[in-house]
Amino acid sequence: MREQLTDKQIAQIVADFQTADIDEATKAILEFAVKVTKAAPTITPSDLERLRGYGLTDEALFAIVEVVGFFNYVNRIADAFGVELDDFLEGRDFGKPND
Repeated sequence: MREQLTDKQIAQIVADFQTADIDEATKAILEFAVKVTKAAPTITPSDLERLRGYGLTDEALFAIVEVVGFFNYVNRIADAFGVELDDFLEGRDFGKPND
C-alpha cells in the first residue's frame, strides 16, 4: 500500500478508512481485514465473493489473511511484553505529502 497511497491517504486510513479518499476495493479489503481481526469465525463465502468481485484472486485473499494474521500475532506479542513502536514509526508525519 505504501507505494500506491500518499501519506495523506494513509493518515486518513489511520483516522477512519471508511471516510478516507481511497477506492472502494481498498475499503473492501480493509473492512475484510477488520473482520478477520475481530471476527474471523464469521467470515462467509459471500465475504470472499465480494472481494473477488473487485478482481482479487484466491491467492490475493490468502495473502490478505496471512498478513492480517501475522500482524495480529506480532501485535499481541508486543502488547503482552509492553514493546513500544520503533523510533522510525514514532512521530511519523502521515499528513505530509510524499513528493
